[in-house]
Amino acid sequence: MAVSRMTLLTCSALFAASALLAGCGQSDAQQAQQAGIQGVKQNGTAATKALTAADYRAFESELFRQMDLPADTRRQFRILETKDTPGGTYVLYSLPQNDGLAFAGRQGDGKVTIYQARWPLAVTDPAKDLVVVRAIPPNNGINAPYGVLAGRVYNPFIEYVEIAYRDGHVDRMDVSHNRGFIAVRKAFDTRFVQVRGYSTNGTPYWEIDTR
Repeated sequence: MAVSRMTLLTCSALFAASALLAGCGQSDAQQAQQAGIQGVKQNGTAATKALTAADYRAFESELFRQMDLPADTRRQFRILETKDTPGGTYVLYSLPQNDGLAFAGRQGDGKVTIYQARWPLAVTDPAKDLVVVRAIPPNNGINAPYGVLAGRVYNPFIEYVEIAYRDGHVDRMDVSHNRGFIAVRKAFDTRFVQVRGYSTNGTPYWEIDTR
């Protein structure tokens, strides 16, 4: 039985990798347009700072407005993970068929500005896309010079992920509770990394090379 399960998960990972690599050839603006949402904004972040805990209600309201979500979908909104940078905060969130990564900042007067409402983490086949990864290069036009790698974990066996960069640096992140992760590195293209998912006992369930 164990062999059959591992075989199924390996095949699923291959399909997930194919879906990701097919999407990497498109620009962020093209993928956003296909998703029917607001495209990438080219605003600078010098006037904003990372979000505070008190800012997330305003962030949600502005996100819902930009994405024009119905009330029943809004009720299922959930923030999975956040990562701060000097000019703003990356927010990984879950919505029915609309999982995505946003970037927003807090202005001096307390107003929340969303520079990008949704970099999609799209599931094309729930039976095969057990992990979906989105790599955003530092020259994407938002929050330069930071490169970002975000992921949404749907495989129940994966408890942590490891991200191996070309310079030998490795990030290890626990995804057992939030089921998502965000890695941010300054002046580093996160499209050229290896990502692996493991169970608690170290069993490798999934991997991908984002090249």
